[in-house]
Amino acid sequence: MSGRPPLAAAHGLATGALERSVFGPARALLLAGARGRVLEVGASAGANLAWYPPTVERVDLCEPDPRLRRRLDRRVASRTWPFPVAVHAAAAGGPFPSAGYDTIVSTLVLCSVPDPEATAAALRSALGEGGRVAYLEHVRAGGLRGRLQRLEAPLWGRMAPGCHLDRPPTAALRSAGLVPVEQRWLRLPPPFLLAVAGQAIVRVRPTPDAAP
Repeated sequence: MSGRPPLAAAHGLATGALERSVFGPARALLLAGARGRVLEVGASAGANLAWYPPTVERVDLCEPDPRLRRRLDRRVASRTWPFPVAVHAAAAGGPFPSAGYDTIVSTLVLCSVPDPEATAAALRSALGEGGRVAYLEHVRAGGLRGRLQRLEAPLWGRMAPGCHLDRPPTAALRSAGLVPVEQRWLRLPPPFLLAVAGQAIVRVRPTPDAAP
């Protein structure tokens, strides 16, 4: 016996299947446009590392959980990466090792942090001019699918502590002055689960016409 609680074991099996069938391909597409200096928050055990393209110059991986960070350290040390990689203990809300990042990556983070609006604001503050936030998150659906999500949410929360299936992550991004673009919806089994992947850019405020 592994000693893992049955619900946690079931969640691990489900997550592994989702990673192979849905999340892995979604990560590959999401990160294909990553460039320059990259900040990844909630890096967990490093599932995104394999998908970063040659346009990346450096990756700062932030993971506050000591157990996951040890796994992340081992993953980083397991091979030579084509760009410098550093592991940090920073939480998703910062403080971060630097600022002015070209790409910020948040995968399955806004659906689990205590305050998604504050986290989104921290990501916005760390973004450099012309930068983007790449996100992949569980999301609240509408209609019957949304009602089924709400019924499932308590059980899911026991399987994956802290994870919320029925949050609106794009609303948190918008509250921080970020505009979601290139968004794609991902339907997950069972059929009432939903995720969203996309990029968010800084909202450009129109400037008043210059005086004649």
